[in-house]
Amino acid sequence: MSLMQIPRKIEYALRAMIYMADRPAGIARGTEIASREHIPKYYLEKVIRDLMRRGLVHARRGPGGGYQLARPADSITFRDIIEAVEGPITLNICTDGSSSCALQPTCRMYRVWEKGQRVLLEVFSETSLQEIANSRTPTALDSGMHRPTDALSKV
Repeated sequence: MSLMQIPRKIEYALRAMIYMADRPAGIARGTEIASREHIPKYYLEKVIRDLMRRGLVHARRGPGGGYQLARPADSITFRDIIEAVEGPITLNICTDGSSSCALQPTCRMYRVWEKGQRVLLEVFSETSLQEIANSRTPTALDSGMHRPTDALSKV
């Protein structure tokens, strides 16, 4: 069976940002995020750099240093995070606005791709980091662990 799958880089970025959203006033160390979210540390550093470039994360150096959200979690959307690490979201090449397809204007699939693109962007644009952070179960909250699938199943 073949799946349409979210790239690992996006998944790691979302999990790291949700983890930081759980600590709105605090700092999360990179090793802590990597360990708790099961993200390879070297990969987390790359993802964090992309998030910093887009103004979503701040870093503090030195003792007590680490990473924290650069903006309130309710002002950061899934779309912001995804586009920070992967660029514009495009369901199919014909929906990116810059490419022309040899099958246009007679392509019978375009309408489906275009509608899927619109719905996908709507869901990602309307899902805030705060909404997902608030969806933690009491068990996950008490243990300091959270299961990524729980947060994403609310979307």
